Amino acid sequence: MPTVCTFELDHRDPIYYSGEVINGRINLHTDSNKSVNEVYILFRGEAKVSWDEHKTRTSNGKTQHYTENYRGKQVYLKTRTQVFGSGDLPSGTHQYTFCIPLPLDCPTSCDMKYGKIHYEISLVIDKQWGFNKDFKQPLTVLQSYNLNMSPELLIPLVREDVKYFCCWPCTSGPVLSTLIIPFGGYAPGQKIHYTLEIDNKSGAYDLDGIELQLKQVCLFKAQTPHHKTRDIEKKLHGCCQGERVLRFSKRIIKGSLLIPSVPPSSRTDSIITISYSVLFSIKMGDCHMDSEFDVPIVIGTIPLAQSAEDPTHVAEWIPHTPDTPAGATGGDMPPSYDNCKPPSFEEATNLGDRFIDTDVDEHNRTNDFIPRYPMYTNFAQPTAPPEPSDSPPSTVPVLSLPHGPTAPTNAENTNGASESGTTYGWNANM
Repeated sequence: MPTVCTFELDHRDPIYYSGEVINGRINLHTDSNKSVNEVYILFRGEAKVSWDEHKTRTSNGKTQHYTENYRGKQVYLKTRTQVFGSGDLPSGTHQYTFCIPLPLDCPTSCDMKYGKIHYEISLVIDKQWGFNKDFKQPLTVLQSYNLNMSPELLIPLVREDVKYFCCWPCTSGPVLSTLIIPFGGYAPGQKIHYTLEIDNKSGAYDLDGIELQLKQVCLFKAQTPHHKTRDIEKKLHGCCQGERVLRFSKRIIKGSLLIPSVPPSSRTDSIITISYSVLFSIKMGDCHMDSEFDVPIVIGTIPLAQSAEDPTHVAEWIPHTPDTPAGATGGDMPPSYDNCKPPSFEEATNLGDRFIDTDVDEHNRTNDFIPRYPMYTNFAQPTAPPEPSDSPPSTVPVLSLPHGPTAPTNAENTNGASESGTTYGWNANM
């Protein structure tokens, strides 16, 4: 029988907010004695970036082609606790408990083409002979971003644009467009209800339609061989309207744009930062370039109360934290959903190419893990989501505040009891 290792966490899903405490236990079963140098629990939270660039150089009159690798690493938390010392690990079942405080400034988990922010718990068996055994449990960590703590996001976003056809002296009348977005911030699962006003003063051209898309920009910062940045722009979700705007006419177009399951906007300086904008384009016809502009927006983990579909039910959705003044909701502490409806969590969408960590042996990579983010579908509507029952669905985790008001940036693991939760298992032949 192979060696079996399972992880039990105090959350039904492996999803935690920065500032929370991860409590759990590891069950290790071996069918024979093992000679080990030690057995230890390792928790790592870090960001890595890496990409290659193909370049040329001239040496002794000859052109050489070479590849330069840019890399960067940033460690947010690393703890190591020995649970068994040198000697013979007896056969049977062994149980190890852990308690890991997450710093408040831990950025949100993400996985992109040129980098990722990753958190995982490992049980490592350092064997005296042969290769070590490494059992891993990856986690999603979310840095809470309560949009209600940023009152400037209540100001509607208004963007005006003027587009001329052709060039002087053949210039036609302009196309005037105004895009209005009610708020400056949203949470995944919400819809951006926009209003677009178009005044086509051109006497020779009709407009073929409009398109709105949510654009994500990921910026990666390398540290070696020297500092360099690289970004990726992804169009995550969009909507098209084929309503034509004829020459010398005006139209007011209203629609909505869904925010998919994505990580929140970055709030801390990291080697990976994420930002968002709404990209708007007017289809100018076959003979002209489309008119495009974008409007920056903020994506958070807790939506604005004023953006609710039904404001009378906001109190059932917006969590409260103990460190905020009376009348305010949320803050930098992890949210507590004890007295309100928690959001559902969905796997990240539009992943595309994912980061391959070449520092880790391919047999020990957790490439199949996909981070999950809170979704506020039908936010504050009384009919959705369903009322909680005695047996809530597995997609809705039980969230709680940390045991203390703050979590240290670097803390050693300590043993602590925890309740049994979802079991995550690894098998290995030793």
